[in-house]
Amino acid sequence: EFVVESPIGETKFLTTSDGFYAAHQDVAKFKRDMVNENEPIMSMKIIQQPQWIKTMEDNIKHYKKPKSYFLKNVVYKNRITKDIIIAVIRGDLEVNKMKLEHVLNLVGQLNEASLDDLLRIGTKPGYVHSWGHKNVTYVADISLKTVTNFIGGQKEDETDSINVNYGRDFKCDYEDDIALAQPGHLSESGKELILKRGIEVGNIFQLGYHYSKKMKDATFTNFDGQLKPYYMGCYGIGIGRTMAAIVEVHNDKNGIIWPQNIAPYQVHLIGLDLQNDAIQKQAVKIYHNLLEKGIEVLFDDRIDIRAGQKFAEADLIGIPWRLLVSTKTGENVELKKRSETKTEVISIEETIKLINQ
Repeated sequence: EFVVESPIGETKFLTTSDGFYAAHQDVAKFKRDMVNENEPIMSMKIIQQPQWIKTMEDNIKHYKKPKSYFLKNVVYKNRITKDIIIAVIRGDLEVNKMKLEHVLNLVGQLNEASLDDLLRIGTKPGYVHSWGHKNVTYVADISLKTVTNFIGGQKEDETDSINVNYGRDFKCDYEDDIALAQPGHLSESGKELILKRGIEVGNIFQLGYHYSKKMKDATFTNFDGQLKPYYMGCYGIGIGRTMAAIVEVHNDKNGIIWPQNIAPYQVHLIGLDLQNDAIQKQAVKIYHNLLEKGIEVLFDDRIDIRAGQKFAEADLIGIPWRLLVSTKTGENVELKKRSETKTEVISIEETIKLINQ
């Protein structure tokens, strides 16, 4: 995605303070910290456990350990095939459904499992196992390699497992990055991730061979002399969203401040005292002079509008340069840059030079 940073944006992305890394939160990668690597590996045990322990909070209260010491299981269902997928992750992390779908090549197909889905595989909320359920696909997050002697994974009414070590005591069908990156996590280069918001103004699409295989002669000759279809991609920029994003970023309390290279006009020409024929002719002359120099002009030639209203509307519209013609300016113009407060009275020739810089 192409994203413009803005506090009112609907898109969340993570970045580092130096801006070297930035990614949508749905796909952002982060470094998993080691939790207790110096702890000796213990033998897995099934132990008695009070029946009141049902949730992660219950486990923390009972074992007096932080969330990262526990295994967490999140159950999904393929809405098309009805297959069950269990994501196994470190207890202090959240599953990123989009990452999970990409790992399984099931983009847009996973929903959270219902109670009926859990009953179908012989379990219920609070009793999902990190391994062992039949007809289930297990996916492990890479964080499972950062903890020695996990707690949990085989919860029953009065028992559960402790000293569980991934790779020794159980393995999943898939092992990949399926965790949601959060602010405070470290980037893969070790820098803290900061959450920001932005406005999505465009997208990049990976089309693959979907169109090229259907198109006549959309091929190239590879090194072996064989004709192969092109691997395609495309991108699109939303003009409306881009304009809206520019307005959100470039403004003040009085209105828009258009950057000069994309402003709808370069100059907002305001005529005052236009009931005076000489002033009106001077304003029209300057208007045509600017047009002849290739400068785009919005000309406010209204006679029955007060000066204050014209100035306020000029600020609201936000054209980069405001030129004022009145009885006070004579053969010159009063020039004001929209992004500044100062004004100066100069010749039209000097004005054109400034605008074209």
